[in-house]
Amino acid sequence: MAPAAHTPPGRRLLLVNPNTSATITERLALSARPHLPAGTTLTALTATEGPAAVRSPDQLAAAGARVLAMAQAHQADHDAVIVGISLDCGLAATRAALAPRPVLGMTEAACLMASLSGPRFALLTLGAAMADSYRDHVQALGFGPRLLGVAAPEAPEAFGAPAAAVLPPVLDTLTEAVRPLCAAGAHSVVLAGAVLCGYAPALSERLGLPVFDGVACATRLVHTHWALTAGQPASSPACA
Repeated sequence: MAPAAHTPPGRRLLLVNPNTSATITERLALSARPHLPAGTTLTALTATEGPAAVRSPDQLAAAGARVLAMAQAHQADHDAVIVGISLDCGLAATRAALAPRPVLGMTEAACLMASLSGPRFALLTLGAAMADSYRDHVQALGFGPRLLGVAAPEAPEAFGAPAAAVLPPVLDTLTEAVRPLCAAGAHSVVLAGAVLCGYAPALSERLGLPVFDGVACATRLVHTHWALTAGQPASSPACA
């Protein structure tokens, strides 16, 4: 039997929030910290310009540009990057620019994990204006056939909540919005929204299904990547 793989000590993980809310950045970090490998340092960055939160499709391109710029500015001091915005803005460009460092999107990671729970998952977010953007993003990630549907209720109070808060009215709204998709056959739920980090355990208990927090998933996947590639050469575009 092969020995268990372990993450080398002293790794540094960069979590990038391309919006200006320090409270949302801390909410993202709270989801990451319990899943960090021992000896790993987390840096959580907040943008210095832009909206407090992306809430309309016309803000996505600028958010992606901020992700890339922030990651490039700090890449020398970090070994991996998590894109801390739930539409994974700038993911492809940042991954290409920072290779061979692993770069993960939070919703990308949650979809990967949800695919292990069964053939179909639901995506739960906030705001009907963003629902089509999430459908398009999941399709672009290659998970379109697994997406049963998107639930996107309105819960504006979630955007002003303290970093560690799980607000009962928001939890009620999320639960009722996604129940029809669960009843229709979803095997799990992808929780998409930086302001929804922290709600997964309570939602899972109510729904009786796995609910995947993207930042927690991404942190675990970075850990696994580090462990499995320890001692291996960096990736290259083609095999020698």
